Amino acid sequence: MDFTKLYLIIVSAIAFGYVLASILVETKLVNWIGLKTLKLSKFGIHPLLTNVPVIYLVSPRAAHITASNLLKEGKIEPIDLYLAILASNFPMRLMFLYRYYFPVLVPLIGIVAVYYGLLRLAFDVVVLIIVSIVGKIRYRNLIFDYPEYSSICLEFSLKTLKEGFIKGLKEAFSFILKFTPLFFLIVFLIKAGFMEKFTKMLKPYLGIFGFNSLEITYITTAAVSPPVAYGLIKIMIEKNHPVTHILGTMAVGNAMFSLLRSWWAYLLPYYLGLYPISVINVLLLLQAGLPVVYNFTVGIILVKFF
Repeated sequence: MDFTKLYLIIVSAIAFGYVLASILVETKLVNWIGLKTLKLSKFGIHPLLTNVPVIYLVSPRAAHITASNLLKEGKIEPIDLYLAILASNFPMRLMFLYRYYFPVLVPLIGIVAVYYGLLRLAFDVVVLIIVSIVGKIRYRNLIFDYPEYSSICLEFSLKTLKEGFIKGLKEAFSFILKFTPLFFLIVFLIKAGFMEKFTKMLKPYLGIFGFNSLEITYITTAAVSPPVAYGLIKIMIEKNHPVTHILGTMAVGNAMFSLLRSWWAYLLPYYLGLYPISVINVLLLLQAGLPVVYNFTVGIILVKFF
């Protein structure tokens, strides 16, 4: 794993998110999107956060920055943030599937990729339904007025773009100062073999649940590099492995990747510097912990009982 490249990708992406979010605020485009998406509140999203799912499709970082500003200003509570972020996962999953996942995996492993995509989408559908129910109950008596957004004039000018760009860079620099030490700590743990020891420790337990040596190899490989592991799925298909075993193996492999890498390499950078520690912990539990439990559970059931 090229950690230098990974670090540069993360920092560059986060800097872009900060700049984009700042420009959206300065030009009042965030307010305009919020007004246009107000009807999304019927899905159980706080009216001030209905723009988050839309912005999430453009830049999750920008969506988090927008939401965190509202939280800091006291206009929303943490639970409002959690509901909006969870609701954003469904459209984000759809975009991810048709733009990145299916174009790569369908040519490689065929219909199995479609089955697995639907398996992952099912989780987001269930979460969206739960969020809608909880949100509708929470906001059923909410009296909300949108006077400040009743007549929005977008302010696209060289001045606002410049101000947004400069503010975004300053916020990005502040993030980098906080994130860099944490990143190097994680890299040290990986270089020291902590992650590898953890995956080896799980191998005997995976065997108990019915995973064979090739499937365990996929899981441990996926924990480090899913693209490399995908090649092993092709071998499983050629060896006539049951589709349920392949799907279960892919699910547990994804869980391992989330457990060992994605939470700190992809999720934590969104949250660090934006939210209080208590909020960060809950977001990590919802966005990483729940999917890990879901994937492990589904994977073991498919392999063990089908």
